[in-house]
Amino acid sequence: MADLWKIIDLARADNKPITPSASPEALKKVLDGLPTADVQDFLHEFDRKHIELNRWDLWDAGYVIHGGMSDDGFHYFRSWIIGKGRDCFELALRNPDGLVPFLDNLEVDNELLEYVALEVLESRGIDPDPRDGIDGVADGEPLGERFDEDTVESRYPALAKLWAPKDPGPVSLWARIKGLFG
Repeated sequence: MADLWKIIDLARADNKPITPSASPEALKKVLDGLPTADVQDFLHEFDRKHIELNRWDLWDAGYVIHGGMSDDGFHYFRSWIIGKGRDCFELALRNPDGLVPFLDNLEVDNELLEYVALEVLESRGIDPDPRDGIDGVADGEPLGERFDEDTVESRYPALAKLWAPKDPGPVSLWARIKGLFG
């Protein structure tokens, strides 16, 4: 059985929080060296983790970090969290506002990471989608209570400070973002 977190750590520059999320290219090199069964195990576990992160509190944390977040953006944000390793994943589940130390920049998207194992399997002639049989849907309705865009900053003060103006006033995050783009 492949250990997802060991594989992810091998695909990262190092294991410090501030280092980037795992690189798809580095992950491909790691997975290419593993037996097919381990690549399939990795894919199943990656999908399970993706489903576990499908929660409204994480969506609204990503919304604060990124200054807005679409359905696709939330999907790629969860891949970014997994790509940052076990510590980031566990912290995201416990306390999304605590993700600040893991932000090496405000690009919290690692879309391509989730496709690497599928590509490795396809290159080995594995045709059926090995994700079949996973309980849950990565893009189903998130768990928990839907967030309110007007109050999201108050729920995540540490993350909101990333966007705080020098002269804070009653301006919402959304108004600040709109102001950036005229």
